[in-house]
Amino acid sequence: MDRRRRPRTPLLTALLLVSLAAAAAATLSQGCDGGERRALLRSIKPLFVGGEFGYGDAWNESTDCCGWEGVVCGGGGGGHRVVSLSLVQAGIAGAVDGAAFAAFTALQELDLSWNRISAFSLPSAGGERAFQKLSKLSLSHNSLTDEGVAALVINLTTLSELYLGGNQLLTTSWISNLTSLRMVDLSQNFLHGYNGICNLHQLEYLHLGVNMLHGTINSCLGKLQQLKYLNMERNFLMGEIAPNLLINLTKLETIHLGVNNLIGTFMLSWLANSSNLVDVVLSHNYNLKIETELVRWTPLFQLVYLNLSNCVINRRSNGVVPTFLSTQLSLSGIDDLSHCSLQGRIPPWLFYNLSDFVLLNGNRMDVIDMDGLGGNMTSPVQVLDLSENKISMSIPTNFGSIFQFLDYCDMSSNRLYGGIPSLAEATSLEVLDLSSNNLNEEIFPTLIGNLSILTSLLLSNNDVTGPMPPFHWNLGIIPDGLLSFQQLGVILLGGNDFHGPIPLDLCFNNYLHFVDLSNNQFSGEIPNCFYNDFWTDLPMYFNDDPFSGNITERMSVDFTTKGENLTYMGEPLVLMTGIDLSMNQLSGAIPPPLGFLRQLKSLNLSHNQLVGPIPETFMYMQDMESLDLSYNHLNGSLPMQLANLSFLCSFNVAYNNLSGEIPFQQQLGTFDESAFEGNDNLCGEIINKNCSSVLHQNQGVFDAIDTSLVFWSYVFGCFALGFWGTVALLIWDEVCRRRLCDLMDALMFKLGWEFVP
Repeated sequence: MDRRRRPRTPLLTALLLVSLAAAAAATLSQGCDGGERRALLRSIKPLFVGGEFGYGDAWNESTDCCGWEGVVCGGGGGGHRVVSLSLVQAGIAGAVDGAAFAAFTALQELDLSWNRISAFSLPSAGGERAFQKLSKLSLSHNSLTDEGVAALVINLTTLSELYLGGNQLLTTSWISNLTSLRMVDLSQNFLHGYNGICNLHQLEYLHLGVNMLHGTINSCLGKLQQLKYLNMERNFLMGEIAPNLLINLTKLETIHLGVNNLIGTFMLSWLANSSNLVDVVLSHNYNLKIETELVRWTPLFQLVYLNLSNCVINRRSNGVVPTFLSTQLSLSGIDDLSHCSLQGRIPPWLFYNLSDFVLLNGNRMDVIDMDGLGGNMTSPVQVLDLSENKISMSIPTNFGSIFQFLDYCDMSSNRLYGGIPSLAEATSLEVLDLSSNNLNEEIFPTLIGNLSILTSLLLSNNDVTGPMPPFHWNLGIIPDGLLSFQQLGVILLGGNDFHGPIPLDLCFNNYLHFVDLSNNQFSGEIPNCFYNDFWTDLPMYFNDDPFSGNITERMSVDFTTKGENLTYMGEPLVLMTGIDLSMNQLSGAIPPPLGFLRQLKSLNLSHNQLVGPIPETFMYMQDMESLDLSYNHLNGSLPMQLANLSFLCSFNVAYNNLSGEIPFQQQLGTFDESAFEGNDNLCGEIINKNCSSVLHQNQGVFDAIDTSLVFWSYVFGCFALGFWGTVALLIWDEVCRRRLCDLMDALMFKLGWEFVP
């Protein structure tokens, strides 16, 4: 039997194509309701005007609308229905007619946030069923007013989630009948009150932050016993916090009341029974007195995040660190107790219970309790800020072994004394700030060891001593290799007693933003090595700059530029670059390669002993904002090209030996005469000094030298000096006198022999 397949006839092929088309049509009809597809294309798609993500580009008749971007379908049987529409940043603007959504009678979730909608009306008669099943509505970050919202939500009694943050709402009276709501976000509006919210007894999430709420917090919020999240931060709330507001909210997980004007006494024990509590923020209520020690209590909660900064803690208990923190074993977020008027000893358990941030800066702590620290125990703390206290002690020699996981350590502006011990075991350390203390010894020989990710080293304003030899990152008196560490972004060593030459290794740092070696005793020449592969790609960092990472987001750098001390933090810190070598004993010429630091913004070489001309290569510093070369011995003329530095706003070359005409052009024409004073041979319109008179004056000096009076004065002066010098020698030296007489006798005898016959 011949088993070979027979070729299909045209009829069979046609039947097969018809069946496939029918199957495809059936599949399409099951995937997307035809009426809803047409509504999406004819009613919804025309609303998109300049949307960010190009909604609707792939919306067409030939594809299943359930797979379109922003469309989610549900259900089964005869076909899927659209149950969710997410049209975020779709470019929808102006007043939206709800009739466009009339076809979506199964719609449960609608997200129109981050558009420019000013009003939204419900569908007219016949289309009211469109929102009957709606449980979640988001219109946040639009331009809606109270009237528009009230008309929209008045009959949406099935809503359980409502997000209207970032609009122009003034009141909340329209919300009282939406009793099914569980989540409400009205943040970033202009609310002056929150009437009607206390009627929402099923409410679990309430965000009223960043509004204009004022007066005391209405204690009726304490009746919302299902509440888990309460945020009223960044308002103008005043008065005291009533005890009954929080005592009954036993399901609370998060409470944010920070950045208000709350006053009175807040007993943290009022939250003792809130066993689910994880986040507490009461920060920046400057007159709020938080007490934790007046009554004996045991918290049922385990906090993850605590921020009480800029409040007054335990004033009636001598400002002690809250002892309840010793029971908190889950604080993996920030523990911020900065600027809280705390004082006394820092307990050792504080460093072992917490795993991320310990912020105690801006208090009056005087010592770290070392009893219980050390041994075989290692602190999990990654960010430690004890700056701006009164800690008076030497840094423990085992500090590095205790805090092995530190990323950021700031102990600046204290009263630390002695030396700096080894931190070699803190292998994750990125920022070390010990500036403005009383450290007065040489740096420990193995300060940083072989760290590979240190980005910032701040030791300025101490009394650290010793030379800075060539560096290879094994600390000598100041570490060998300290400045060659290629991840460093900040080197602040100003205001110490360092001496010797500036290390050549300074030139080979990939990511430098700030170099401050000012007010020391460095001598020798400025390293002539800045023109290399790293520094010529300024702003002294690359796209993968580690200095712009997360750990430096909280740090700040004080740097003197433009004649004043400025503090850089955040994005300005990442973008700023500066070099300050002022107030040292540097000599020699300014190396021309400095001019190739094209995006350097600040350069201060003042108060040194530099000589020679200002390099013409400075014309390439196109981002230069502040240039100070004053109080040196520079000579020559001002390079004409300096006038083209369009961002230059601070300039000083006073008290040098510069000469010639000051270019009165562009940027140089914006500075007053104080920037050029102390240079007697400079002239120009800026300093009101005529250049022809200066030239005539100088020429007159040279002409005076050529007069006959000066010439003959010089001749007779030389004669007198020679004559009377010889006479004095003969009078006082008998041997010379005898030898001269013998010489003259011999000469006369010879002359007489020849001329007398």
